[in-house]
Amino acid sequence: MMQLFAKFIFAAVALGMMVPNQALATGPRVTTSLFSAHHNQIHAVDFPPFVSSEVVDGGVISEIITEGMKRSNVDAVVTTHPVERMVYYYLLQEKVMAVAGSHFDFTKAQREQLIFVPVVSLEERYFYYMPSHPQGLNIENGTNLKGLRYGAHQGEEIERYSKAGAEVVYGRTVTLLKKMQRGEVDFICAPPRSVEWLLNRYMKDEKENVIAMPGDAEAQTFYMVFNRQHPLGEAAAEKFRDALIAMEKDGTLARITSKHFGDGELGGLFLKRLETIK
Repeated sequence: MMQLFAKFIFAAVALGMMVPNQALATGPRVTTSLFSAHHNQIHAVDFPPFVSSEVVDGGVISEIITEGMKRSNVDAVVTTHPVERMVYYYLLQEKVMAVAGSHFDFTKAQREQLIFVPVVSLEERYFYYMPSHPQGLNIENGTNLKGLRYGAHQGEEIERYSKAGAEVVYGRTVTLLKKMQRGEVDFICAPPRSVEWLLNRYMKDEKENVIAMPGDAEAQTFYMVFNRQHPLGEAAAEKFRDALIAMEKDGTLARITSKHFGDGELGGLFLKRLETIK
């Protein structure tokens, strides 16, 4: 699984995003770091083992973000939430400095208020549940998905699946894995390390039944999204970009990754598209 984990790519992309009707939410659990003495919180959805309060030092991406903000001379801590709408709320309504995550879904007007800085790009695979498809399932070259149900994450690009005739069912990764087990979803797309962690944590007895299809799916990019409406937003985005580049050059990124996932090829997977950074 090491080779299937993640191809970390750092690049600069100025975009923006936000969804007000998804932003109104109160009540869900949050990590205790929300009540810390840090001046800024970087809000993110719980995404184990990459960003999670259940993983040492918050996970590999969380640690990369924390170190990058420290080098940017910004006092900040990563705060995780169980639902995405809380992240939207803090970004859109509270106008926080930054949030972190992927599969965001914002309007064009909202994007103009934001700056996207890619942190890592995670290799993904398609998965299916063997008892539901005992003869196997491979949609890699399939253009006809009629009769199949695809488990998607909110904000994910789903046009290719719907155009091919698949029904799209939304949920978080752990929810989609359980839906596959119940026969409500036929296949999903997710980072292998995330699937492995969730199966070990919540569905250990089903681990051998969740099968990865051959070949890689399109990579998932994990962003830091800075808010232009925050006094530190634009300056912090530029400093954070520079910090990521410096961390790759001095070996910090390889050290953090090795700490979380061990030695191997990961040290050579950073900044595959460094030339795209401006």
